[in-house]
Amino acid sequence: MKKLILSLIISIYITGVYGQQRKSITDTIFPLEQANVYGTLKHKVNLLNLDVPLKILPVTVTRLSADILERKNILNLEDAVRFLPGVTVRDQLGAFYRFSVRGSNETVISVDGFRDERSLLNNVPFGDLSSVESIEVLKGAAAVLSGHSVMGGVINIVRKKAVPEFTAGARVSYGNWDIKSASLDFGGKLFGPLTYRATAHYSTGEGYRHVHADRFSVTGSLAANIGKTGHFEGTIGYSDDKYDTEIGSAPTLSSRMGDVMNSAGEIVMPVGARNPFADYHTVYNDFNNNTMKRRVADISLTYTQELASFMKLRERFSWNHSDLDYASVEGMSYRTDTVNRFGGGYYYESRGKKYYIDLTDSLITGSPLCFSPDSRGWTNTVELTGDFKTGSVGHKYILGYTYSFFNYTQYNGWKEGDTWGPGLNQVVALHHPHLARNWWDYKYSEASIREWRTSGLYLHDVIAIDTKWKAMGSARMDFYNYRTATAAVKNGGQDYDKEDRSEWKKVRTSAFTGRAGLVYIPVETLSLYASFGSHFKPYNTLYSNRVIYLDKSGNRFNPSPDGGEVFKPEKGYQAEVGVRYMWRNRLDFSASVYYIRKNNVVKSLGTEHEKDENGVEVEKTIQGQVGTADSRGFDVELTVRPVSTLAITGGLGWQDYRVRKINKSDEFPEYTDASKNVRATGIPRTTFYIYGDYTIPKGVLKNLSIHLSGTFQDKVFTNVATRTYYPALFLVDGGLFYTIKKKVTLALNVDNLFDKEYFKSTTVLGKPRNFTGTIAYRF
Repeated sequence: MKKLILSLIISIYITGVYGQQRKSITDTIFPLEQANVYGTLKHKVNLLNLDVPLKILPVTVTRLSADILERKNILNLEDAVRFLPGVTVRDQLGAFYRFSVRGSNETVISVDGFRDERSLLNNVPFGDLSSVESIEVLKGAAAVLSGHSVMGGVINIVRKKAVPEFTAGARVSYGNWDIKSASLDFGGKLFGPLTYRATAHYSTGEGYRHVHADRFSVTGSLAANIGKTGHFEGTIGYSDDKYDTEIGSAPTLSSRMGDVMNSAGEIVMPVGARNPFADYHTVYNDFNNNTMKRRVADISLTYTQELASFMKLRERFSWNHSDLDYASVEGMSYRTDTVNRFGGGYYYESRGKKYYIDLTDSLITGSPLCFSPDSRGWTNTVELTGDFKTGSVGHKYILGYTYSFFNYTQYNGWKEGDTWGPGLNQVVALHHPHLARNWWDYKYSEASIREWRTSGLYLHDVIAIDTKWKAMGSARMDFYNYRTATAAVKNGGQDYDKEDRSEWKKVRTSAFTGRAGLVYIPVETLSLYASFGSHFKPYNTLYSNRVIYLDKSGNRFNPSPDGGEVFKPEKGYQAEVGVRYMWRNRLDFSASVYYIRKNNVVKSLGTEHEKDENGVEVEKTIQGQVGTADSRGFDVELTVRPVSTLAITGGLGWQDYRVRKINKSDEFPEYTDASKNVRATGIPRTTFYIYGDYTIPKGVLKNLSIHLSGTFQDKVFTNVATRTYYPALFLVDGGLFYTIKKKVTLALNVDNLFDKEYFKSTTVLGKPRNFTGTIAYRF
């Protein structure tokens, strides 16, 4: 039925297209205004790929321009999102980051509109932003734009494209901890109809925790008009980064232990707390052995052919390959014993036994974690786009089909015997540890192979009802195919034979999603909108005989042991209302309120002892598709320009994500989920930023810009039950930006201006106050 409905919709629109005059009506019903740095009403949405201004779209989009990235010397995505309200970053370890939009971890990263499938795997470090033109965030359920697993939104990185006008520039920077960087950016007309753009970036330095990083990236873009009605664009990128890894400082107290007490029976270190005797400025990294290397290459090609004045055919293709090598001692632990042989007499009790613990003298380094994800994939999209009229109503549409393949093979070296050497599980001093340690080495023993083949048929229609009312309707049918296998590797390296691969285990599913919205424009500067959209997230769960499965009604069911879909996709929707307003290029305001619902959420509900197929009693976990969760909140952005030389921009995001309901099971009525009605951990409820930039218009200091910014993050809970959290954090940055004769720019940026001490993750302190000086030249 879903396929039939979608086919009927598409047939109606194609009939409407070919029944119209050949003259394009874009200019009369969809006037596209010139974009600017701060304006939210005027710029188009790159991810949508339609030449219509944002003000007539019922979507919430936040945008960060290259101008702000350059002035604040922002080169990392984790730093950029501080200026995107409603977007937060969760530092895992070292260069690994996880992003959240509107309280959801289902956030897809796209580059030039092509989704990066690695972004949902949560172990991918992202490259530098030296080639980036802007970053846009389309918030909320965006399945109709990007396919599966997009509940919170999409972060789209837009890279610099070929330009016909000559442009060239160079930047060099130097900062604390001997961090040095250099960038090149040049482009223009190459020959004939061909134009180009190229960027290159290199940086090196110790880092504030002596974690060395060498980063190199290049991008190149070509564009040309082909004949009278064709246009080609192509971009190629490559990056090669090498990092020391970050393992943090003295660990917190594991939940498997009890509260640590002293000899007087007083609690000195509760579960989840940091060690009160450790100095968290101390670094324990194993610099002799720990390493991480990242190499990424990608190509994207777009060809657009005008078929008629009211219709274009667009072919888009992308390919990427990523190879990551990671070998690091990550975890550390405390020495424990049932005998009191450590100083201080500190102890905890677990399962009725008393254990003594060394809190003041030493730590034990863990076993290395060694793995190498190698991924490659490609996407091909064919789109028919154009405009037509039905009576007096104008339409601008995209009808498209996309197919993508993604292979993610991770070579693992964490089985017994995969690591060896005298440097394993060493005892190091709690204070002033030796950073040059004994050697250890590793090999890979197993490959974990995952493949995704996904396709989607979609239609977007932006409708101009009249000068005041606009609408948007979208529909999409997605087909999802996933399979996984394992294989023994050859010679401990990144290679395996197909005959050594296990049988594929497969999951297949499909889903229909849609989006509809209405926009009201009472006056040219004001836009009011409301929208409703759906999303879905497939589950890749595979059958296990150690699991009890419950459906969404709490009833027990038995999946096929031979493979196939175990749980139905998680589905949900977003409802949203918003407003945008611009007044005389002096005031730019946008705000939205939203509600996101997730149904069919799989939850872990405890354990149960049952007999297996051999009659032996075993412990089984209970997994039930019985959860319902939601996220509710609002976003606000405001830019004020009281005079042409002063701009003040601010943004506020508030979000509250919780599991709201657990459907009861008649067979297991006593089991529930501890997270029900508890605010999410790892995500702040409130974030905001304020950024001011003033340029002196005349006098001796003419063209000197002064900028100041502040970013706030609410407290972040790691355990709500025990009230364990990172405190709220407000950081202030500032800088000077001086341009001489429109050619030479001198800049000084100061981050963490007031030298605030804070933790960016559980045991890793954030950067102290630091300075970066930059010299740039435009040719």
